[in-house]
Amino acid sequence: MFEDRFPLVTCTKVREDDQRQVTVKEGDPKGRHVVIVDDLVMTGGTLKECAKVLLAQGADKISAYVTHPVFPHDSWKLFTQSDVAFENFWITDSVPHARQITQHPPFKLLPLADVISEGLLGLSFVSH
Repeated sequence: MFEDRFPLVTCTKVREDDQRQVTVKEGDPKGRHVVIVDDLVMTGGTLKECAKVLLAQGADKISAYVTHPVFPHDSWKLFTQSDVAFENFWITDSVPHARQITQHPPFKLLPLADVISEGLLGLSFVSH
């Protein structure tokens, strides 16, 4: 169902020593606004490399969603003035400094509290 409306493009990362190579494994990003989804980001190097590959293969725009935006040593700043422009960069508040990060474009906050409370309470509990 999801893939019917939003075609899937899969990128892979291979590390050899201190080098990483990102490639498009399947799908076609040409002419699309691609949203890169990842569970955790540290420096963001892999996200930027993935974005470069997708743009080189014809993606119109790139956005990202990351659940845990760790970004040690303020490495998020690499995305505020980057050679790769991210249309949006959605992050959750799973780390204490997320709200500070989202004061700077392209970052946008997706709070987890509502999603977690709905999951814990259950829709049937709320509706009774």
